[in-house]
Amino acid sequence: MNQIARTVFIREFFSSLFSRSRYVAFALFHALSGAMFCTTLQLAEGKFWTIQTIWTLSVALPLPIIVSLATMPLFAGERASGTFESLEMLPISLGDVAIGKFLASYLSVLLCLAATLVPWFVLCHVLKSRAPDTATLAGPCTLLILHSFSWTALGTFSSAVARHPWVAAAGTLVMGVSLMLLWSAVSHFWLGGNWLSTSFPIIEEILDASGGHLRLHTIVFHIGFGAVALYAAMRSLEANRP
Repeated sequence: MNQIARTVFIREFFSSLFSRSRYVAFALFHALSGAMFCTTLQLAEGKFWTIQTIWTLSVALPLPIIVSLATMPLFAGERASGTFESLEMLPISLGDVAIGKFLASYLSVLLCLAATLVPWFVLCHVLKSRAPDTATLAGPCTLLILHSFSWTALGTFSSAVARHPWVAAAGTLVMGVSLMLLWSAVSHFWLGGNWLSTSFPIIEEILDASGGHLRLHTIVFHIGFGAVALYAAMRSLEANRP
């Protein structure tokens, strides 16, 4: 990370610490995740999924929402406020700016994810000796870190090409869901999959990670996809520079 990316990263991250809208978004995410965890735990634990699977699902499914809200103001917000033109006039690389903004948002999302462990620890305190070992969350946590990486990179790209923050947020969700549906279709038609829930990529990954199995192609896919999305954001910003 060069000096420009490091400066942007520090500025963006610490400014997010004083953003009330960011805290509101995080609070909504935790409320939704906690409600999903408690509800699904009462309905499905011991019948369909393990507690680890339920926790992972309750965090992974709302994750795109918080990421889209965290990344939507990165560049689209500056365009809407009229400050992006001033940024373009500076003698710096917009690619470096994109890296700094991406890392700041990624760190914010990771801190938000860390707080989702609270319901798990509360459950362990209630169940005491009957609670699963916390070490069993190593696989799910690693998967969520990978999901956060790819979603944040996609959100950075969406914000880099959008003119309004809410358009960027909607674009992140639409592109992400469309790509997942495309992945599932490819699995069905060309890879011999089926339309059962386990053929849907995100569900399959969650089930594998909850069982302690994190496949190599999952790691490669999310790192590769995130790198491509971030590179596309950098190229888009430089290509549209006056």
